[in-house]
Amino acid sequence: MLLLIMGALPFIIVTIVSARTMATQLEKSAEQDGQLRNSIVSEHMTELFEKNFNILHELALNPMIVQYLTSPETSDYRATINLLHDTNTILGDKNIAAMTASDTNQLMRTDGAKLVSLIGRQHFYEAMHGRDFISDIIVSRSTGRSIVVVEVPVKDRLNRPIGMVQRNLDLISLQQFIREQDTREISVIVMDREGKTIAHSDKHLDFEFEQSIDGRYKYIADRMSDSSGIFRTNVDGEDAIVSYSRNWLTDWAVVTVQPYHFIMEKVHDKFITLAVIGFFMLTCVFVTAYFLSERATKPIIEITNAADNIIKGGKNVEELEINSDDELGKMAAAFNKIRSSRDAYRLESELDKLTKLYNKSTTENIGKMKIKTFREQDSPETIMALYVIDLDHFKEANDNFGHQFGDKVLMEFARNLRKKFRPNDCIGRFGGDEFVVIIDNLPGMEIVTRKARDIKRVASELVIDGKNAGITASIGVAIVPQDGTDYDLVFKAADRALYHVKQNGRNGFYYAGAESIG
Repeated sequence: MLLLIMGALPFIIVTIVSARTMATQLEKSAEQDGQLRNSIVSEHMTELFEKNFNILHELALNPMIVQYLTSPETSDYRATINLLHDTNTILGDKNIAAMTASDTNQLMRTDGAKLVSLIGRQHFYEAMHGRDFISDIIVSRSTGRSIVVVEVPVKDRLNRPIGMVQRNLDLISLQQFIREQDTREISVIVMDREGKTIAHSDKHLDFEFEQSIDGRYKYIADRMSDSSGIFRTNVDGEDAIVSYSRNWLTDWAVVTVQPYHFIMEKVHDKFITLAVIGFFMLTCVFVTAYFLSERATKPIIEITNAADNIIKGGKNVEELEINSDDELGKMAAAFNKIRSSRDAYRLESELDKLTKLYNKSTTENIGKMKIKTFREQDSPETIMALYVIDLDHFKEANDNFGHQFGDKVLMEFARNLRKKFRPNDCIGRFGGDEFVVIIDNLPGMEIVTRKARDIKRVASELVIDGKNAGITASIGVAIVPQDGTDYDLVFKAADRALYHVKQNGRNGFYYAGAESIG
């Protein structure tokens, strides 16, 4: 009995201390998990609204939009409304776009609903002060639906606001994304500046619209004072950890709620396990305690460190290899799922990974937009040029000197090529050794020819590891509007011109429809 007491007493003390330590670590891990989830949701919202702002800025700078706001009675309504409809095509959604004059009256909207006055709307007055703005939840005066408005002012040549363009977002996609972040332990809520619920992961409530459930989370909104924070409060009758942060672009609050009993369940389970093992294996108490301590704390430290890395903006966070079937294994699996989701959104980039030029998809989109703008501006005094470039002898160099040498060739060629063009010119890599350059607003063919020679010179003077790389360039050139005013037709014309160069000795450039190689 004495030996039992002498052995059990230190074990009980160690077990209690371990349980308290574990509770502290799990609580900290839960707080970091909430902050991580907030960061992922906030990044998703920022990406969503930045895409809308980018498109609206393009619209606000379009001469046709400016002309219509200046003189709507003399402008082409059909061409202008088509510009607004194009925003859905580009962004791949079905949200409404609208244009409003400086007198608060809407001039057009893409859903054909009744045009209304925006008098009294904050987002309108923000636009008339020259500011971009994202509204809180409001009720549309045309449709009666609850929406969020993203707006950008349109300015005249003197930089004075003459109206605005906007998109009315129903945020269904945001609600779906929030629902995907929900787990058994964590609920996610997004609130606007006034504390109204925009999206949430509470599966017990229908999200038909926010005003019906504002009161459910108001007590949480009342506790949020700073830009971010963590506090414990009572949620649905039980103690819970609430983590919140404000999105820098919208000033909306992203909130995660984690009931505290999930943490205590884990601590309780571990405590019982340690006590049972200690009672029946008294002689191995210290070895067992050490083993369990290592087993319990190491995965938590790994998860905590990985979560800290993501919260601090780390890009190369390795997958956690914790394959146990207990709660820590589930926590690690959940973290890996979050990590994969975060990396998937990060990988949706506009750039080619190797060369940092535009990738094929982005290049095609920019090319189509530039040609569309060219057609709409109808400026006979300017032209556009599209170059399709193929590096001669690249495959031989790649095979002879290895892929690392080939990668250096591509990166150095891309770096030097970028120096030869303006910041607003589009330079992209289509894959392999094929590149595309699109330049617009050119006064004549002289600069087109000069740029083609610059491209040849960049390739022939390419130096890798102190030696000339032995690379030349074959270039096919197509001109807008001479070779067409449709992106696919222009690209095919340039591609045929490239084929002509390669069939006639390479290392040159050829104009689509021309009779000689330069």
